[in-house]
Amino acid sequence: MSRKHSRRAAEAARLRRHRIVLWGGVAAVVVIAVVVALVVSSGDDETASTTKFETANVTTTDAALPRYDSTAYANNKKDPAIGMTLPTLHGHSIFDGAPTTIGPDGKPQAVVFVAHWCPHCQAEVPRIVALAKDGVFKGLEVTAVATGTNSASPNYPPSAWMKRVGWPFPVMADSTSQAAANAYGLNAYPFFVLVDANGKVAGRGTGEVSTDDIKANVKALLAGTPLPLLSPGSSSSL
Repeated sequence: MSRKHSRRAAEAARLRRHRIVLWGGVAAVVVIAVVVALVVSSGDDETASTTKFETANVTTTDAALPRYDSTAYANNKKDPAIGMTLPTLHGHSIFDGAPTTIGPDGKPQAVVFVAHWCPHCQAEVPRIVALAKDGVFKGLEVTAVATGTNSASPNYPPSAWMKRVGWPFPVMADSTSQAAANAYGLNAYPFFVLVDANGKVAGRGTGEVSTDDIKANVKALLAGTPLPLLSPGSSSSL
């Protein structure tokens, strides 16, 4: 083989190796781009899924409860809502959008209104979770309503917060106009509505409530006796 032919063969082999390396690099870049796109897309889907149901339309039946007066407890005044029929709320779960209803159903209930940005709600919710683990609410239906929701405020979204603290009960999403909160007469956060087995309001309260107060009221509610009521604690105003 001539030297000239050998040089041509060597040059051709070099070019083939160069093309293989070049196309291998291009393929690697394409694979990386696809993986990154899939990861980003997955992240977007996860974010969308956790914020899709944070607020939802709520419809109500029965007359709304009067706005709660926080001074009534201190002045030994009876809450005018006591004895009224609990308005029925039709809405959706903040977790998956499943239909959720709160209303008279023949069982004693506790309805807890919380706002994700409220520091007193953030302190109260773990207390309720701990009491649930201790079996304090056995025989009592407990439902939370995530209200006052604002994507521009801290600790958003409420669904992620409630999952993080291990909330074991259903959570209804309130509407942007707070239809559920208005129907139950909420005046501050957190807000509690206790209901007897006949679907009548047995007591309401607002603010951080001690574990002893919660236990005493749950015990009375389950026994069908008058409630000692919930001593008002620190709360976040509307």
